[in-house]
Amino acid sequence: MDSDDLVTPMTGLIVDQEGRLTYMGEDGLRRVIIGDSELFRHFLETKKSKDS
Repeated sequence: MDSDDLVTPMTGLIVDQEGRLTYMGEDGLRRVIIGDSELFRHFLETKKSKDS
């Protein structure tokens, strides 16, 4: 990854209406971290089971 590609996050993580984990970068563009809603749902279920 080029250092020119790095963008500082300006917001906390947000799950959008499509179930994607995203954040807003300093350049005003929303970045998708996890674009697969099934993967994100699995992550939450795994985390919940570990916390129990």
